[in-house]
Amino acid sequence: MVDVSASIPVVINADDFGYSEFVNRSIARSLELGRISSSTIMANAPAALEALEIAKCHPEASFGVHLNLTEFAPLTGFDDWQRLGLLNVHGHFNGNIRQLAPSPLLIRAVSQEWDAQIRFLRARGLRPSHLDSHHHVHTIAWLLPVLAWLQRRHRLPCLRNTLSIYPDTYRPSKALRVAKLLWTSCCGHLTGSRLPVVFAGIEEFWMYPDRQEFLRAPGIELMCHPGQNGFESETAQLLRDDLPPLPKEYVLVPFAQACSTSPLHRSLFN
Repeated sequence: MVDVSASIPVVINADDFGYSEFVNRSIARSLELGRISSSTIMANAPAALEALEIAKCHPEASFGVHLNLTEFAPLTGFDDWQRLGLLNVHGHFNGNIRQLAPSPLLIRAVSQEWDAQIRFLRARGLRPSHLDSHHHVHTIAWLLPVLAWLQRRHRLPCLRNTLSIYPDTYRPSKALRVAKLLWTSCCGHLTGSRLPVVFAGIEEFWMYPDRQEFLRAPGIELMCHPGQNGFESETAQLLRDDLPPLPKEYVLVPFAQACSTSPLHRSLFN
């Protein structure tokens, strides 16, 4: 019998829930097999309503909001987004958000869009567990005030961290590492967010579960993308019949149970 109190809490979160029917089926299968403990739904994606119905069948898991500014049509402010140059010829986000400098119009548009995405899911019965984002856009530094406003408005203190463990083939620069530390510090100590201390892709964990960064972590989030293009090998591994369980040092939990509480959490969210 596993001593849960002595185990390191791990949340395995499937991104892009609602992206397509195939992604939804892959995430549903992952939930049924107990391979994931959480997923985040894209409110403006084509299969979002189906994702919400699947989520209702899995009360054991947590479901958050996958904030989006890079794909599909916005839910609000079409004229503003078009004026900002962030829509393609089909009226969908073109993925260029990181190329723009902040402006009052852009900050207002992002605030309204992300608020609408959260409200869209909540109006259809979702009780979100946390926030993360498509292509990690919530970690754009100048969007931190927008993110903090949304967290307070919707009482959602739990938040995805920025990536902290990378494949062996990639070494982030010193400047990037400093920027990441500053972002995490601002989220934890200035906005009162609760975050898993370690965040990595699931394949890095499968390869090296005995890395000291994992073994010393008070909480871990592992990201996966069942059914998504470009993640075929990850999906096959996740859904294989003989996938071994987590090593004995770890226990699979919903999102909030893998988060650390910042000193300001009570004053800002309670």
